[in-house]
Amino acid sequence: MVGVHVKCTVPEIEELTDEERKMNKVIIDAEKRLKTDLRDFIRDLKSLDQESKESIKQAVRKCRQAKRTVDRDCYIDELQSIIEERIPKVLGYRDELQTITKERIPEVLKQVVRHLAKLLAHFMIIGIKFDIDGMRVHDSIMIPCRCKTTDGLLDLDKLVASGELDELFSLVMSCLINQQVTARVSLSEKEFKNCLASLNADAG
Repeated sequence: MVGVHVKCTVPEIEELTDEERKMNKVIIDAEKRLKTDLRDFIRDLKSLDQESKESIKQAVRKCRQAKRTVDRDCYIDELQSIIEERIPKVLGYRDELQTITKERIPEVLKQVVRHLAKLLAHFMIIGIKFDIDGMRVHDSIMIPCRCKTTDGLLDLDKLVASGELDELFSLVMSCLINQQVTARVSLSEKEFKNCLASLNADAG
């Protein structure tokens, strides 16, 4: 198990002011909403019918087998679309988005679902699963991840280093508070080394 840590900030606010304190509370509230949304999103995926699950598995397989980057990107988009289409009820449970005007809610929700679908697509491809019951929000978001192989763990490390997760979490959080947010995603070096050592030991 290794934790993915997500730290969110609002770039425009640099000094500790009343406005920053207010915005920090907004960010924390949005992080809590993200935790709920992500948990419900994953549970919805688990409850899909067998045909939908098979469609997702096939799309994941195509992504893993793609030889060229352009092909892989196309398959990721395909996988993202399949996930979006299979999660219609996700759009119905975000009644807590009171800070966004009613006119904006439908489009905002669609964007959140789109970004979460792409986020989960990346993790499906490298074979990493979220421990949704272990997610915590304090001064950042901590998402425990189950890694079954060293390749999966190393791929997770590469994904974090690529900056793609920074971009996706930034987009999701920006949608939730209707303001630009910068997210920085990292892995604990200690947790990474411990997880890698455990996986190598299990592999013999």
